[in-house]
Order: sequence, then structure tokens, then C-alpha cells
Amino acid sequence: MTAPDPFAEVRAEFVGGLGRRVETMHQALAELEAGFRADAAEVLYRAAHSLTGTAASFGADDLGEAAGDLEELARGWLQRGDAPADERRAAGAALKELDVAARAYRVTAAVGSARSPAARLAVVGELTSLISAAVDMREIFRGAIEKVQRVLDFRRASVVLVDESGAHYYLQTLFDKARGGFVTGDVAFPIAQGLTGEAIRTGRPVRVDALPGTEGILLQESRRISAMIVPLHVGDRVIGALNFGHEDEGHYTEDDLDWAVVLGRQIETSLYYSTLLNTIAQQREALAREHATVQGQRNQLEALIDASDAAIMLVGSDSRIAHANAEMARLVGIPHEAMVGASVQTIHRFLRGSFVDAAALVSQEHVLSLDASLRDRVELTFPRQATYQRVVAPARDSSGSVLGHIVLYRDVTHEVEVEKAKTEFVSVVSHELRTPMTSVKTSLALLLAGAGGALEPPAHELLEVALRNADRLIRLVNDLLDLSRLEAGRMELRLEPVALEEAVAASVEMVAAFAKARDVTVRIQPPAESHVVRAERDRVVQVIVNLLSNAIKFSPKGGRVDVRWWRKDRFVVAEVRDGGPGIPADQLKLVFDPFKQLDSSTTREHGGAGLGLTIAQRIAQALGGDVNAESEVGKGSRFFVTLPATQR
Repeated sequence: MTAPDPFAEVRAEFVGGLGRRVETMHQALAELEAGFRADAAEVLYRAAHSLTGTAASFGADDLGEAAGDLEELARGWLQRGDAPADERRAAGAALKELDVAARAYRVTAAVGSARSPAARLAVVGELTSLISAAVDMREIFRGAIEKVQRVLDFRRASVVLVDESGAHYYLQTLFDKARGGFVTGDVAFPIAQGLTGEAIRTGRPVRVDALPGTEGILLQESRRISAMIVPLHVGDRVIGALNFGHEDEGHYTEDDLDWAVVLGRQIETSLYYSTLLNTIAQQREALAREHATVQGQRNQLEALIDASDAAIMLVGSDSRIAHANAEMARLVGIPHEAMVGASVQTIHRFLRGSFVDAAALVSQEHVLSLDASLRDRVELTFPRQATYQRVVAPARDSSGSVLGHIVLYRDVTHEVEVEKAKTEFVSVVSHELRTPMTSVKTSLALLLAGAGGALEPPAHELLEVALRNADRLIRLVNDLLDLSRLEAGRMELRLEPVALEEAVAASVEMVAAFAKARDVTVRIQPPAESHVVRAERDRVVQVIVNLLSNAIKFSPKGGRVDVRWWRKDRFVVAEVRDGGPGIPADQLKLVFDPFKQLDSSTTREHGGAGLGLTIAQRIAQALGGDVNAESEVGKGSRFFVTLPATQR
């Protein structure tokens, strides 16, 4: 004999008020959709908090979990005074789960129903068996309706599915008891109309006591009937609805609707697995043919990875390590056998203590959760102090779908030291060259001025050539010094408000002689209001001069270079536009690499070491901005300088 439930009365009261609690949360969230309101967030938080505690008391885990998600979201909104759109969508999904959990709980808590709870639970179990017994969608629907009619009275039952356009739903399966069973038909309805369309659009079940018989698929003309409509989900998408109709008004109760929702959930599970099994069946033969080839390719790939001196691991889409070589195991500090199959979170726990900058591992975790790539350098202290080139990139199949990520760490400590030594060498040599070159330039200038006596024309011409080349060499030395300081992070910047109009005017004045010699006009197009940037004036002038010199150099004879600037958000953008030959799209980024010219003919025709654009970009980046370019072959180029805006 079963002992009486001491909490039966309290449980019944909880079940009776469950619907009102859920509806209160729906209303509060609907108010928050129109804009954040603290009172609505407070109502949602209190209702969810109360339900979380009560559900835990009665062992309703599904209810408590969904309500707990809502409680946490609402608490965050109250603290921040804002309800972001993505979090509102998450709350909407949690409310849908709460709807289903509430109905399921009411079903299991119901006692003394007119229809046997045991029989209904037996039907639920039989529906579950459809998951493994049926693959065809129509077979699932027919089997479900045949089983449900044992515990749910209806004149008609049907399944409708949404078409590919999403604008209509059509009759997929129809059972009519008065017409002897399943009936074939081809009927479609606009999804924007009717109660069935409403259930599909909102994703919420509907029960009506007096529905006009001509509405929807029921077709009980000139009568009012009762109906239940349960939307069917696969993943986050509503694919159709399960409909029940009875000839009598008010025939269905909330308890019946709860059962219909639970049955619909079982059918959804069957649909999901039927789709999965069908896909597997279609691919099984192809996979069998490809297996030998794929296995051979995989063995080759793993052999290459194992032979590499870089530390490499393959992270699958399930966030587990599909393969790793011995170097990666040594880097992580665990046996190689423990790597394969471990979760990436476990591997990161071992790695975290090795990073000099802990934030570097956070960026790796972020990229692994996305369809994105990462390429940078990081410093680790284990198994020894070293600098590594890190590459994280998605691995894709032939269709472009992401299979996982490849993570590679290559020891570049020696390369970094060589680069540092090279930079130091260039800096020292350039510094040592500048003093004697300045002395040579001064001596040549004095000779040209007559300090050594009158000069014959041939001698005067030779000295002018020497002076021009001395100037050119000094500019190159200065560029090398600037580049080495920028690469080493040793360029000192004294930031202050700089009027961009004044900096542009000074820059244009400095290149005026060069532009005149090339027969190129420089036109300034100032905005209606002045703009001020936070920078160092001389460096801003240097950036603009470099861009202007580049534009003048590549402009045709009689051409024009335009300079204009404007405010954009927190920055000021200056544009230098020329009418030169333009830059091919695949080489646009290369122009910012040091010593890079597009081809040798460019170097011969225009001269220069290829450092001007590099230095301009590095200075702008050091000032908190950037330099980038746009171009179209045959239509010139546009270079943009972006610098942080400030007040005068």
C-alpha cells in the first residue's frame, strides 16, 4: 500500500499556480523587449527566484534549471541597468524550456485524471521507441497518431509542416476518425493566418474551446469545435505543428494540453533522430568507399605532424584533442598518451601557468570557440624560457565546414634574437653614419657657397650632385633610425593637441619644391570645422609628408594630389589621393612592408628605399591610430591616416 503524500496539498497548490507564474515571466520579458525597465526586470527576477527555490523543494529539476537561468539573467540586467538583445533571446529560449518543463511537471503531478496517467506514460514510452524503429518522417507521424488516440480523444489529428519558403504550412499527415483513418490530401495555408500559423510563429502551444469549424485544417463547417495545436521544433526552428480537433466545444482541458506538449516533445526527438539516421544511411556507402583513402591521408597527416619540430595539436569540433605530437606533450608537460582525447580546457589548465602574459591564452580560447584564426608570438616559461610563433587556424572539409582547429607552437627564440641583433646593428650603424654624413654635407655646402674660392662651372655642378646625394643618404639614415626605434619600441612621443589643418599646411609646404619639380599640383580640401588630434606635431607632419611624397612620386606629369580630412567617431581621418597607376589588390598590403617596392622598374624610375610608407604606418600606430590604403589599377590610390581625436 502506497503511503499518502504529506505534501500533496502544497504540491497541488504549487501545480495550480505554476501557469500564472510562467505567464507573469512571459509578460515581464515582453515589456523588456520594448526597452529596459527596472520594474519589469524586477518582476522577472522575483518570479524566477521564487520558482527556482520552490521547484528545488519538489524535485522539479527541469523547472529549477530553466528558472535559474532566467533568475541569473534578470539579476545581471538589474545590476547593469540594461538588457542586451542577445541575452533577451537567451531568456526567450529559457522561457520556452520553462513552458515545456511546467507542462511536463503538471502531467507527472496529475492524480485522478479522467484518463489513466499510467496509460499515458505507457504511450510516451512507446513513442520513444519510434526513435529507433522508424526513419521515415511520415511513418513517425502515423505511428504517433495511432498510439496517441488510445489516451487522447479526437475526431481529427494532423501534422502540418512549414514549406521551404517559410511563408506557408502544408498538410503532411491527416487522420479522420469519421472517414475511417488516414486521409490523403494536398492543402496549404498562409503561415500569417489562423491559430496554427500563430502557434508556428510564436512557438507556443494553443488550446481553444470554441473554434469555428471552417478555420485551418479541421473543416467542420458551421460548427464550433475544440482544438489543441502544439508546435514542433527541430533545434531552434519550428518546422510545423501537431493538431488535435474534437467535435464538442470545451472538450480539452489544460491537463490534455500538457499531455499533448509532452507527446509533441517525444515526436520532436524522433524527428531529430530520424533525420540523423537518414543522413547516416545516405552517407554510409560513400563513407565506406572513402574510408580507406581518408585513413591513408590521416595516417600521412599524423606522420607529418609527429615528424615536425613544432608543437602541434588538432582540436576537434567537440573541443577534445584529436591528435597531438610529442613536442606538444612536452610543451604542455603531460605524457603524450594523456593528450589524445583530453578536453582542450584540461590542456589549457596545464598551459596557463607557462604563459608570461596570461591574457595570451584567453585569446586562444576565444578563437577556438569561433570560426576564426590567430597568428602571433607568445612567451612561455616552460619547459624553458622561450618565444613561440603561435598559429591557431580552423580545419575544414571539402565543403568548407569547420571540422576543428589546428594549434601550432614553433620555437622562434633564435629568430627573435637575430631580429633584435639586426635592429640594434642597423640602429648603431645608422647613428654612426649620421654624424660624418652631416659633416660631409656641411663641407659641400660651404664649398658651393665659395668658402674655398671661386669654382669653375664643371666643379660647381659636381659639388651639387654630391650635395644632393649626401642629402639623400642622410634621409635614408634618418629613416633607418626611425624604423629601428619604432620596431624596438624606443621612439619617445610627447603627446599634445595638434591642429590637423596646421600640420597638413606645414607638410604641403615641405613637399612644395618636390611637387613643382614633378609638375604635380597639391590641393588641400579643409572641412568646415577644424579638427584636433592627440599626437606629436612633428610626427604627424612626418606621416603626412611621407604620404604626400609617395603620392607625388607616382602621379603623372601635370597630375594632382588631393588632401582632405574629417571626423569619424573618436578619430580624425585624413586622406591623400593621387591619380597614379594604382596598386593591384593582391599587393596592397605589401606596400607597408619595409624595403618593399612593387617591382624593380618602380625602384629604377622613382627611386627610394621603400621605407616611407612603413614608417608612416608604424608612427600612426604608435600614436594610437593607423595607416591603410585603397586602390584600383589605372585609377590611382587613396591612403588614409587615422589618429585619435581630442579637444584643442
